[in-house]
Amino acid sequence: MAFDLSPPRSSLPIREAAVTPVHAGRNVLVLGATGGIGSTTAELLIRQGARIHIADRNAQKVADLSEKLGCKGSVIDAADTDSIRQAVDGAIADLGRIDGMVNCIAIADHFPALDTPRDQWRRTFDINVFGAYEAACMVAAHMKAEGRPGAIVQIASEAGKKGHSETLLAYSASKAAVISLTRMLSEALAADDINVNCVCPGSVATPMLRDVARHFATIIDQGEDEIFEAMTSRQLRRHVQPLEVAGVMSFLLTEAAMTIRGQAINVDGGDTPY
Repeated sequence: MAFDLSPPRSSLPIREAAVTPVHAGRNVLVLGATGGIGSTTAELLIRQGARIHIADRNAQKVADLSEKLGCKGSVIDAADTDSIRQAVDGAIADLGRIDGMVNCIAIADHFPALDTPRDQWRRTFDINVFGAYEAACMVAAHMKAEGRPGAIVQIASEAGKKGHSETLLAYSASKAAVISLTRMLSEALAADDINVNCVCPGSVATPMLRDVARHFATIIDQGEDEIFEAMTSRQLRRHVQPLEVAGVMSFLLTEAAMTIRGQAINVDGGDTPY
């Protein structure tokens, strides 16, 4: 059992960085764009000057977000190769070219650690790993054909480093695979000047974290709200905000991040030590 011996204190403030046009002239494909982190990232990229194309599984949510942001979108099933290709082709047709891709697609279904069905393992890896791989390869192939540099940022998780064995064993394993995939793709695409990194969020105030709290409430004697409020960064003493994750992903798309390659960047308020 871990003990926190530090004295009580207030949470650290949320500081929003100044918005500058660092992505002016760039075209970015945002996958998983209707989720908590994805939608915030899409909006930030637009504010920073990018033209974007969004994609996600729910057609109505894609239509609603496209209208809100003033961009076009595609429906994508990350477990289906043809669907991924259609979304990438749709983005190319819309934007003319893709300079960067952010992939926020992920599922986190709950099963007992020692009783996770094989079908669930397949579904988790189909979406979180194989879909991420295929989308990255398709976008990279386009960038190579254009003869232009580019950047790809994937969403992994602190679970890919520390693991959560209670009910998210398959999810944790899939995110560890994304971290390794990021490293290998970075090596494979270095000669083409295509930079690949991933971010490892933790304790982010999103509907997904709320779903985790809701599930834990069914197996331990605590309320959903109590669990959710406890799932915070020890250093920040609060939840990480989606915009704080989006800011890191946005930076990794820029030229300033050129020497940061194949990395799994923790965005969890200091909870993961490596």
